Amino acid sequence: MVRPNDQMDFENLISSAATLAPEVLLTPEGVKRDWAIRFEGTKITGIGPASEFLDATPLPGRAIIPGMVDAHTHVGQIFGKALIGGEPAQIWRRIWHPMERDMDEEQSYLSAKWAFWEAMRGGFTKVVNYGLNSIEKNEGVHRAALETGIRLVSACGLDEFSGDIGTGHGDYEWSQIEDVILAHIDHCAPHEMISPSVCCSSFMGNTPETLGKLSQLCAEKGILLQIHSNEHFPEVHECILRHNMRPIELLRKYDVLGPHVILHHTTLVAEPEIEMIVEADTATSYNPLASAWKGNAVAPALRMAQRGVRFGIGSDTTSADGFKNLMAAEACQRIEHALPVSDFSCGAAWTWVDAITTQGALATGGYDDHGPLETGMAADFLILDMMHPECLPSHDFEWELVRYYNRDQVDAVVVNGKVTMASGKPVGWDVEDLRSAGLKAAKDITSAPDIQRCHGPSNLYRPKAK
Repeated sequence: MVRPNDQMDFENLISSAATLAPEVLLTPEGVKRDWAIRFEGTKITGIGPASEFLDATPLPGRAIIPGMVDAHTHVGQIFGKALIGGEPAQIWRRIWHPMERDMDEEQSYLSAKWAFWEAMRGGFTKVVNYGLNSIEKNEGVHRAALETGIRLVSACGLDEFSGDIGTGHGDYEWSQIEDVILAHIDHCAPHEMISPSVCCSSFMGNTPETLGKLSQLCAEKGILLQIHSNEHFPEVHECILRHNMRPIELLRKYDVLGPHVILHHTTLVAEPEIEMIVEADTATSYNPLASAWKGNAVAPALRMAQRGVRFGIGSDTTSADGFKNLMAAEACQRIEHALPVSDFSCGAAWTWVDAITTQGALATGGYDDHGPLETGMAADFLILDMMHPECLPSHDFEWELVRYYNRDQVDAVVVNGKVTMASGKPVGWDVEDLRSAGLKAAKDITSAPDIQRCHGPSNLYRPKAK
């Protein structure tokens, strides 16, 4: 008989038993107790009361929830995370772009694999990468995704068309830009778990006319268009000066918005811009840790939720711990938007749980494929240990998930029906090989001569002994 605190071999268990009956199952309708889930191959084939699944393997003291989705991150920046401590906003100009610009295929591979390692340890089963990547860099990123088993939205960009990465305007014809995008789509096509996307930095790296063409092409091809929008004060100010309108107003004027578009950050949105997002059924990413650690503002995610905006939660290369991001999602909204009006519900927990799981998957291109735990969808889920003292006694699982769970409670990560992580360790590949090669490459990657730190190391600010 399996007891709640028993150690279990989840890798072998899941390979031999396709029907599981946890203590808690998180469905699109909310928390279900004494339910079971069945999957065959890569797909969920049944879900319902455990009494209907007599062959189910009981998992007492465990919860099964949908896999978490990192709706916005940069896998090429993983080795530079600590460089941003104390730095003023707009670090992308001084740190990230100089660091990423000259990375080769092998460095891109090591950085991505390290990022995916961190992500799955933190409960993420899907990562949406933002990067102005060439085919060469994506060779490395895709190899890392295939070796780790994570679900990836792959990034292609137009750095070769814009000179300084993400800024300035290139002199190339639309046909040349289109060729890059079509090549990227072909590059992703052989891989079931890798989806193509196009990345651009709004009007700062493209003319409005080009943005319109990019959106039309992505809509026609059914792929995601990722755009940083309304993130920092200089961007909003420059857009008003240059175009006499705010960034999202500009995107609407040139027919850029739509259900195939995800706007990253949207921390500085005006009320009319929120309505434009709603009307166009455009998705957004809410990046609370990025706001807290390196941003100018906190996105009005609670307001967006109330208006029906589709949004996911992104780490934006802060911490790849899904639980830390989940806690920050609620905490930032509570401090910034709820406390001033005494809204103690602040989304009632489920809003943030949905955003980092089911809704996050749908907002990043998961329709009819992955996201919710329901029949026909991909078997992407986490098995969580509920028996830690922080979570007992259990009264309200979703509030507990937002505030008390940690990455050390992830017993298993399952992506597309396969165990990719068990008891915090990757399945099928060697951590020590990656650790050794990654640390060696990190020295070169983070020593790019153009990197500029304004704040510098923390110890510079420690008072000197008298």
